[in-house]
Amino acid sequence: MFSWWANSTRTLAAAQVAALDWLTDFTGGGTGFASKVTDGVEFTRVTTGDITLATGRQTALAEDVVVNAGTAAPPSLPQEVSTVVSLRTSLANRSGRGRFYLPPLASSKITNAGKLNLAVRTDIINALVAAWTNYNTAGNVPVVYSRRLRATNNITHFNIGDIFDVQTRRDNKLITDRSTVSMP
Repeated sequence: MFSWWANSTRTLAAAQVAALDWLTDFTGGGTGFASKVTDGVEFTRVTTGDITLATGRQTALAEDVVVNAGTAAPPSLPQEVSTVVSLRTSLANRSGRGRFYLPPLASSKITNAGKLNLAVRTDIINALVAAWTNYNTAGNVPVVYSRRLRATNNITHFNIGDIFDVQTRRDNKLITDRSTVSMP
């Protein structure tokens, strides 16, 4: 699961349609994100929330079930290994920065040194640019929301590094199969 925020003049229903289109643009095509993950990585739903800026509370929700699985050959990187999309605004403090974590990539998408392959990183960036280019309009722009300031700031740029991050909370959904032996 990952998410990002937007200031929008769209209705909730129209914003949901735009979010569905965003996912299609991001994952589709020969170099889209679906080609970077195995079929064990699936996008199964898209939700759009209407959030009250002053409280940060959701007031309405639109949700659609989707079936959008990866197409890369297995194996996948471990569940907790994440590619991070760092979001930046014109603010030079913590309220001007955001991020979201993408699902684990196929192991074939890394270098021998264990870093994200440059061509793969470029493809992911291009997929995000394509998705946001089609999403963005004059009244609908991706933002970073500051929970502390209860304010949004337009994203001016984003980046993806070649070092993976670890997102340990993903492990909470996995059931561990353990092998136990007696001490000799």
